[in-house]
Amino acid sequence: MKGWAAEPERPSGTVAVASQEPGSRRWDDLDQLRAILMLAGIPYHVGLVYASHATWIVDSPDESQAMTWLVQFSHTFRMPAFFLLAGLFAMLLVRRRGPGPWLAGRMKRIGIPLATSLVLVSPLMVMASAVSQGGFGNAVPALLAELRNPSANWTVHLWFLIYLLPYCGLFAGLYALTGPARVERATAAIHSVLARRPLLAWAALIGMGLATVAAAAAAKLVDAAYLMGGIVVPAQFVACGLMFLAGALIASRPAWLESFRQPNWSVWALAFASAATMAAFQDDDGDLGRAATYFLMPIVGVLFSHVLLSAARRWLDRRTRFSRAMVDVAMTMYLVHVAFVLWLSVAFLAVPWPAEVEIVLIILLSAGGSYGFCRVVAASPLLTYLFNGTTPGSGNDQPIVGAGASPLLR
Repeated sequence: MKGWAAEPERPSGTVAVASQEPGSRRWDDLDQLRAILMLAGIPYHVGLVYASHATWIVDSPDESQAMTWLVQFSHTFRMPAFFLLAGLFAMLLVRRRGPGPWLAGRMKRIGIPLATSLVLVSPLMVMASAVSQGGFGNAVPALLAELRNPSANWTVHLWFLIYLLPYCGLFAGLYALTGPARVERATAAIHSVLARRPLLAWAALIGMGLATVAAAAAAKLVDAAYLMGGIVVPAQFVACGLMFLAGALIASRPAWLESFRQPNWSVWALAFASAATMAAFQDDDGDLGRAATYFLMPIVGVLFSHVLLSAARRWLDRRTRFSRAMVDVAMTMYLVHVAFVLWLSVAFLAVPWPAEVEIVLIILLSAGGSYGFCRVVAASPLLTYLFNGTTPGSGNDQPIVGAGASPLLR
């Protein structure tokens, strides 16, 4: 297909400037896309409270079918696309800085905000859930129980940071062992093969789905489908890891990255169709439904990542005052927003308003509260370090995947 087929690469003198040195430019479109994917977590988590297809840690008796569908549909691609972006930026940055310095920066930028959130934000989430189920008297006992045996209620939205830590470590180790010269030779060989047999790219995509199903089957066979109280799901870990690797591979050659960011309308149609199919299967707890969901997880992730990256290139490839502010606050807002969502949802349990009205209010209030917290963080060097892993004026204040207020690849 045009835009995805591996064609012979042009001499470097004829490649667009953006393609010649991917590590030397600011990717405003991808920076904004990363921020949007994180901030979209606010309506997503509000939607879970009112969804009819599942019971979340706070569950409203009022349900919204429209929000249920939006939650199911967005869940098929939002975080997989985020991991593809993470892998993409990982390749661009490790080439510029080297695997050692890059990994040290990632451990700081991921580990410190994760530890801070687990200590300061997670207790608020656990207590909100406990209050919704048993009143305020249930808050402290539930918190103590979670401290003894942590479950997914303790991490909720923080699982992606837990996954990113080993991904970054494995990627840096693999890159260090392989070396840039071997990576270049390997990707050149892959490009040559795909230029002759472009259908192999689609075969690889199907292989990603099969690998995820195999991981799910193996985990179930050894009774390890959920680990650490449900915090780590092996099949999901494999699927997201494959997305990370796919992003790194796409970024390994400028021609691939440019091609992936060019709109291909047939791929767009396939992406929406496959995402809708996966959304339909997500509500099926049977073995067939689970297998279909895991099979489609990386496939939808890659296809819809193309939709998002090509759309971002077309409509977001410019910097504005609003986009800069959005990128600056996205990480901190994501870390704290679930606490606002849950406590506001608890408050609205006693309000007999239509679900759609409550949803809109909680989204707006949660976004406003999270942004207000960001302003407090920005005014405190200590809080900036705890929630961003940086110190003001350190010159190393890029968010964990994008650029923040600084150039993306410095």
